[in-house]
Amino acid sequence: MAVVRYDPDALWPIILESIANGASLSSALNRLEPAPSYAWAKDCLRRDPDLKRHYQQAIEDRADRLAEELIELADTPMPEGLDGRQASAWVQQLRVRIDARKWASSKLKPRTYGDRLDVSVEQTSISITAALAEANQRVIDYMPIVAND
Repeated sequence: MAVVRYDPDALWPIILESIANGASLSSALNRLEPAPSYAWAKDCLRRDPDLKRHYQQAIEDRADRLAEELIELADTPMPEGLDGRQASAWVQQLRVRIDARKWASSKLKPRTYGDRLDVSVEQTSISITAALAEANQRVIDYMPIVAND
């Protein structure tokens, strides 16, 4: 059995483009002839931080592509001539495809397509003393003046 040597510089641009266009890493690898193994790809990613950064960008691009496909799928007209059962099955299949893309895009790019709101605090330098002084001043400003009897 001959050992196949893969040229990462030649293969990774093809792999990354395929991922950015919606393919998984496994399916992108399987499109190559001969197909490198998943372990080879993961090893390349572990060894090369720049490649890993490009891979992460391709995954985010895939999330964007999946989100765009949601609109395309939602706008797909029902084929003519389907009876009740066929129409129901077609709608169910379309729903599964839409749900899969919604889930994947929300996991691949959660800040953009996730369901949760980001309520994280960006500024962490809070002065308790200044906040107490402002609160004290508001109390003084709103307290009615009490006349001495």
